Amino acid sequence: QYRVDVSRLSDERKGLQGLMQTNGDMTHYSRKVVNGAESWTRTVIKDVLWVNTKAVNVIRSGLLDANAVEVYIPTQGREIAIKPGDVIVKGAISQPLDTQYLLGDLKREYADTVTVKSVDRYDFGSPHLHHLMIGAG
Repeated sequence: QYRVDVSRLSDERKGLQGLMQTNGDMTHYSRKVVNGAESWTRTVIKDVLWVNTKAVNVIRSGLLDANAVEVYIPTQGREIAIKPGDVIVKGAISQPLDTQYLLGDLKREYADTVTVKSVDRYDFGSPHLHHLMIGAG
């Protein structure tokens, strides 16, 4: 058994200790299209577990790169709406997406910029274990 000194953690992170391990923050860009016009809403989500995976899938025609990202987001006491097609970036990013700063610019500037492919909600068991698992690539 070990002890964690939580005296230097933020109040939010103190509440998550012992429940789900987190390793940082992420920025979520939610995509919306209205009358053919695309817009993005930026939200920083604190206390997530961001996991980069490197793998190679072999298919009949050859090799297929399968590098991916999994992000686990504790949902205790917070509502988070993420959907496939949205974009997430590792870290707290202050730059909004607009006509002056496009998605391509974001991807060039931040290597850990990925598109959400799947969102799974795990709301069973203890409320302290409820979380989202985001698959992205």
